[in-house]
Amino acid sequence: MTFRNPPDLRAIFSGGSPGQVVIQITNYCNAACPQCGMRKTASIKRHQLDDLRLRKILDQCSRNGIAAVSLTGGEPFIRLLELLDLLNYAAHWGIRYLRSGTNGYMFAPEGKAAGIEEIGSFAKALSATGIRNFWISLDSADTRTHETMRGLPGVVEGIRRALPLFHAQGLYLAANLGINRNVAGASIPPLGDPADEPRFFEAFMAGFTAFFAKAVDLGFTTANVCYPMSSVQAGLADERPVYGAISGDPVVDFSPAELRLVFKALLEVIPGFRNRIRIFTPRSVLYALSQGDASFLFPCLGGYAYFFVDCKDGHFYPCGYRGNEDMGEDLEKAKAQGRRRKPFCAKCHWECFRDPSQLFGLARYMIRHPVLCFIKKRLDPRMLKLWFADMGYYIRNNFFDGRRPG
Repeated sequence: MTFRNPPDLRAIFSGGSPGQVVIQITNYCNAACPQCGMRKTASIKRHQLDDLRLRKILDQCSRNGIAAVSLTGGEPFIRLLELLDLLNYAAHWGIRYLRSGTNGYMFAPEGKAAGIEEIGSFAKALSATGIRNFWISLDSADTRTHETMRGLPGVVEGIRRALPLFHAQGLYLAANLGINRNVAGASIPPLGDPADEPRFFEAFMAGFTAFFAKAVDLGFTTANVCYPMSSVQAGLADERPVYGAISGDPVVDFSPAELRLVFKALLEVIPGFRNRIRIFTPRSVLYALSQGDASFLFPCLGGYAYFFVDCKDGHFYPCGYRGNEDMGEDLEKAKAQGRRRKPFCAKCHWECFRDPSQLFGLARYMIRHPVLCFIKKRLDPRMLKLWFADMGYYIRNNFFDGRRPG
């Protein structure tokens, strides 16, 4: 996505950003991550969408002008050959921004680093598809902690060996952190009384600093951060989320006060690394989330410009969070339903749709309702300054094109 592309520019100011659909192709996984409800040891019903249904969904995305599609899991690369075919199919039908990711299991089969030839073949096959962005999960700056959480011994060294082979094929991977208490290695203890806030804040500052330094050291050129998905979150039961990544494990269970400090710590750490690694996470969104006040949040575009497809039934939902709003199998009807209702939701802090909704929603409101930006939305000068800095950074980095080194 780039401002040099007029349709994208129009989309940003009319609907928030080019439309996107996240398609969960399976909830099968081969990793043991405690922070995810789809881990291989979880007692859940397993599903996967068949190839015919997936192609029909991609056909609908193409016909409805969806610009971005993410193919996710579970572990989507369990279905490696099918996934490569789907990426090619989607690219053939004009879907420009294709994304997917992995836990990296293929880089350390049976606890041993995969061979150079094997990784090189995978890198070449993936690069030959239409994929634009490819991420690898990294849970901690500490190698042993990450590999223990994932149940994938040897995977970090495998990633280190793999990255140059992907670079040689013109594909520059992103490190993807799901915020958790083990980000620095040892678990960060819960926040006590308010006097304990400096300790908690500094611990996450150190954790995020170590994480980005680790990503740079491994050879990543891009990093992204996903916000915690705890099943203990207030009000979650009413929404009946369909995305199974939520977990009740303490490693991702944060109180509202803790979350504000976590977002503030990430907000403060990012500037020190933006010139060393491309960091997708927008600081203006972190600032809004760190205020602990929903009035700083612009309505999510889930169910309006963004949609989630569940692997259980292949239906469209506004997002993975609002599972009580089944929008059926027809994307055109789902979009029409969303246009009638218009964006309204600010219930969750999940990164997938919150970050782009906040970032581009501010642009939309500044054009259409400049006064309300300051009155109704309580937009303050620092948030506006951060937003301009974010947009400049995004443009300079061509909106994080994974086909470019930087």
